[in-house]
Amino acid sequence: MIKIGNRNFWIAQIIGWGLFMLSNLLVQISAGFPVDMLMYNSITPLFIGFLITAGYRHFIKKSNWKIWSFRKIVGMIFISTFFLSLVFMLILFAIFFYVYKVEGMTFPSFLGNMVIFSLVILVWNVIYFFIHFFNNWNQAEIEKWKMAAEMKDAQLGSLKSQINPHFVFNTLNNIRSLILEDKEKAREMLLNFSDLFRYALKNTDQSKVSLEEELNIVNQYLELLSIQYEDKLQYKINVDAGLETIELPPMMLQLLVENAVKHGISQFKEGGSIFIDIDRGSGFLNINVKNTGNLKMSSKLGDKLGVGLENIRKRLDLIYNGNANLKMSEVNEFVLASIKIPMI
Repeated sequence: MIKIGNRNFWIAQIIGWGLFMLSNLLVQISAGFPVDMLMYNSITPLFIGFLITAGYRHFIKKSNWKIWSFRKIVGMIFISTFFLSLVFMLILFAIFFYVYKVEGMTFPSFLGNMVIFSLVILVWNVIYFFIHFFNNWNQAEIEKWKMAAEMKDAQLGSLKSQINPHFVFNTLNNIRSLILEDKEKAREMLLNFSDLFRYALKNTDQSKVSLEEELNIVNQYLELLSIQYEDKLQYKINVDAGLETIELPPMMLQLLVENAVKHGISQFKEGGSIFIDIDRGSGFLNINVKNTGNLKMSSKLGDKLGVGLENIRKRLDLIYNGNANLKMSEVNEFVLASIKIPMI
């Protein structure tokens, strides 16, 4: 972004018109002009140009041109260039005729000098509007990205705030049903649940956690379920070595497992199995959660899941800007949930 403001404008004015005076002086020296004419022809245009453009800038600032169309701005540049050049030449010739008593100035000389000064004013116009247009565009882009980031944070916060109630209610329902059957197991389940809930609260404000932390929470969650389902739930976790520090959204893997249990294992009297496989792909972390069941059964229950899979999809899209995805498929009487996360 190019810095603008009164101080920078006046510095640019002095430097710009100073360079114009210097170039004008050098041209006239090479043409052999007398010393007095050198001063007249160099200093006078400097002050006239300086004052005219300063006054023009004051007019521009009050015109609210920033809301104009591009065509209107271009028209403004060319029209103002003509009138400013005309005023410039009229003032210059008046000073030369009445103050310096220089005679013999012809109409062709007037037009020739006006063309030269028109180019100078045009350059001034283009530079001035370009700098402000560039800064306005740049500021608009910054504001757009800031707003997008704030909206993303708000959306992500909203999604994460849904996870805790969803997780809490499901687990409490499991504990409630277990209390009637086995108070000791219910007590053990409640203790494990307190650890899980502490983890969920701890990571509410974080967008990512390590895979190691997430696996710990999943193991505890599966242990809780094992108390309820006993030998009806079988599970196995395979993780490639060296992936423990890879980061992913908190509670995401737990939600996948919860989805696998609710839409798969719990629908069969004999229970079922869950297989979790996590490996390194080509620039991606591959997470596969496979459970006993079928997609037809899952689709019937899909509306009841609420924040489950849809929550995961939205969080992946927000955090990874569309570069991560969640896919559901059916493989040999198993439902497979596959997530690909870019490894940055």
